[in-house]
Amino acid sequence: MSQTGVQISDHPSTSATSGARSPEKVPPPRLYALDALRVLAALSVLLFHFTGVDAATKANWAVNPEKLFPWLFPVTSYGSYGVQLFFIISGFVICLSAWSRTPGQFARARFLRLFPAYWFSAVVAFLVWRLLPDGQRSVPSISDSLTNLTMLQVPLSAQHLVGAYWTLWVELTFYLIFLVVLWKGLDYQRVSVFCWLWLLASVLAQQDTDVPLLGIFAQPLNTALFVAGIAMYLMYRFGPDLKLWGLLGASWLVMQSDLVEHADNLQHTKGMDRDPYLALAVVTVFYLLVLAVALRRTDWLDWKWLSTAGALVYPLYLLHEELGWAMIRKLYGHLGAWPTLGVTTGALIALAWLMHRFVERPSQKWLRAALARESSNPPELPTK
Repeated sequence: MSQTGVQISDHPSTSATSGARSPEKVPPPRLYALDALRVLAALSVLLFHFTGVDAATKANWAVNPEKLFPWLFPVTSYGSYGVQLFFIISGFVICLSAWSRTPGQFARARFLRLFPAYWFSAVVAFLVWRLLPDGQRSVPSISDSLTNLTMLQVPLSAQHLVGAYWTLWVELTFYLIFLVVLWKGLDYQRVSVFCWLWLLASVLAQQDTDVPLLGIFAQPLNTALFVAGIAMYLMYRFGPDLKLWGLLGASWLVMQSDLVEHADNLQHTKGMDRDPYLALAVVTVFYLLVLAVALRRTDWLDWKWLSTAGALVYPLYLLHEELGWAMIRKLYGHLGAWPTLGVTTGALIALAWLMHRFVERPSQKWLRAALARESSNPPELPTK
């Protein structure tokens, strides 16, 4: 969700013990396959929200979407697991993008990547809630809406402007804890040990504990997915070995336990009739797809348009839910189900491109230049 395109920051033929760069000046390859997987994840979540969840979308279609899309619903009802694919990819991509950076560079890059587009989408969502409400859900208060600008609405117990924003808090906690590892410097050994300790912490967090921060920074299920992505990046960078296979296997075993329990809980508390083991099969396929990238089985894929498509994933993810539902409410009575779905999806993709081209990129460029000027001219301490 948080990367526009995926490019290796330095050549992967490095020492497995030190993680030092190769001295060769080789242009870094672009991992178009990861762009493709991110597009798959984004479209899966979009179709889940529009056609695959019955209770939340009755207010928008005025009828259970299972009746409107009888053959699509059984497929897209599992589209929410695109979020799990996002988290696996995040573990891979954040590790590779941080490897050659200082903590300050990493924090600045994450800020520039996350917040400009997010702030714009929050303003759009605020306007949608007030100008095109569904008439059934409570509108976020002004205070909650302002709190959303911090991306800290989960710990501050504020209502999300967009339901999908919950994943950004998960990503943010991952960045914060990975920043601690980056502070000491990244190498094969240090990152591997971190992954084992973090995975163990996520297991301990599921027990009764007096350490609330453990549950925040070592979240069940999500931690295993991030660890899987990191393990697969280490395979990509240093080559697979028994230790990394063991780490990847451990992450899958912890993940499957958490995922099946989570899916069971959704069946009983939310009435979502999804088979927990089919959900596990879907996420396991995601593991295998990212593993194919890590083992260089997808290096043949060099479709240049995927980099552009990948750049639209984050804006599309931010915009699609509330704005898309508002469009469905306005169009369905005039166009019918399938045309409404097609027009809404196409319009959101076009809006994501406009947001990327005229909001995200210019704001990032301006902020990057401003931060660079301040870094080169730090404020002087006052003299007596």
